[in-house]
Amino acid sequence: MISPMRTSSLLLISNNEICNYIYSLLEEANHTPIVVSGPSDVLQYLKGKHHGIVFLDCKSVINFGLGIFSKFKVACPSCRLILICNKAHKEHREIIREAVDIGFYACLLAPYEDWEVLTMVRFYR
Repeated sequence: MISPMRTSSLLLISNNEICNYIYSLLEEANHTPIVVSGPSDVLQYLKGKHHGIVFLDCKSVINFGLGIFSKFKVACPSCRLILICNKAHKEHREIIREAVDIGFYACLLAPYEDWEVLTMVRFYR
């Protein structure tokens, strides 16, 4: 059971390699990453929470639709939403623009360094 005082990082990341990388990195830094399978899992966790961190990749956004951005923000307005994207995917620019418009905390473009990911969660425990 997750302590209510501790903020977990939710990972809605379709790319297994990236998901495993972020999971391991957060776990090594004593965070509590939770891999979720879809937006409903994220919404269930965020509902009624004041704090939370959600990492999601562009592929997940494509699979579940741009509407998940606003659903997450409604469920937890102060949660940090962090988009993981590959700069080489030029078709993802629309997704990045939408994420910025809705108020995402950050967008990390691959290749990213460990410190970039850890900075997103450092002061939010």
